Amino acid sequence: MIDDNLQQLLLNYCEPESPLLQKINRETYLKVLMPRMLSGHYQGRVLSLLSKMISPTRILEIGTFTGYATLCLAEGLTKDGLMYTLDINEELEDMVRDNFSASDYDHQIKYIIG
Repeated sequence: MIDDNLQQLLLNYCEPESPLLQKINRETYLKVLMPRMLSGHYQGRVLSLLSKMISPTRILEIGTFTGYATLCLAEGLTKDGLMYTLDINEELEDMVRDNFSASDYDHQIKYIIG
């Protein structure tokens, strides 16, 4: 649970979720087991902020789930940067690939199952 004051602060100062991230959030809760594993809006904004501060050329993510955090981290990549994201859940592969292909970062994300 988030304290009401903290919740209001986050609502006032966090950038809103993009339409794609909203879609991923909703679909994860509707279609996927254990949707609580999703990073979600506030954690996603923190990941995006950290990535933008560092401007990495490479990111390694272990555990993709439905790709929400992946896309948040990708927001800070340099133009020639790459993100490698590894997962073992083949059942989510089509959903994740669709999520990545709908983003501006698809060409920078290397999604590896195995």
